[in-house]
Amino acid sequence: TCWAFSYWKTWTSWDRWCVGKTGEAGIPGSRGAPGTPGTTGQKGEPGPTGFTGHPGAPGPIGPAGPQGARGFQGESGPVGPKGDIGLPGSNGAPGLKGHTGPAPMSAFSAVLTVAYPPAGSPIQFNQVVYNGEQHYDPHSGVFTCQVPGLYFFSFHMHVNGANALVALYKNEEPVVFTYDEYNKGFLDQMSGSAVLMLHPGDRVYVQVPDEESNGIFAADNVHCIFSGFLIAST
Repeated sequence: TCWAFSYWKTWTSWDRWCVGKTGEAGIPGSRGAPGTPGTTGQKGEPGPTGFTGHPGAPGPIGPAGPQGARGFQGESGPVGPKGDIGLPGSNGAPGLKGHTGPAPMSAFSAVLTVAYPPAGSPIQFNQVVYNGEQHYDPHSGVFTCQVPGLYFFSFHMHVNGANALVALYKNEEPVVFTYDEYNKGFLDQMSGSAVLMLHPGDRVYVQVPDEESNGIFAADNVHCIFSGFLIAST
């Protein structure tokens, strides 16, 4: 009972120890209206530095930037040692065939205008018809080979007053003899020709062997002629 405690009620607080049964929970009240926002507080002190995070994954490669300006060329370095000789290369393809050069020439033609030339020496056919290569000497009557090859030579003579014997010579050796027995009162003719293989320096000329048969006749309008030309060079 609490009668004893009520005695002390006036001068002690023990009466609060006498508690009744807990009542049933009341119905929750309705939610009140929001209060007015408070004023912004002052900025706090910076917090301590956090731990360093793990590196993130590499990002995608960006587009290439513009090309930079070309730098200055540096000085040339010293020449290095000479390398070993390389292996010979393979033969190249044959080149194009060149143009055929001009064919060599050698030709002459000369006439005799003086009758009864001296025997025993080359007849000097003194009047030149053609001697473009200057291989015939009109002062000596001798053709000297400059272009080796095959040549054709011919001579044509008039005969008057005596028999005539004429020979074509190669290097002081007669090659072809031609003879004419003179008929008195007539102007005879005689000729000869030959194909000769010549080498540089070979000499060809026409000659009367001796005075006994020297009826060779020539005048301003009666010519004897000696000619030769290259057929093919070697």
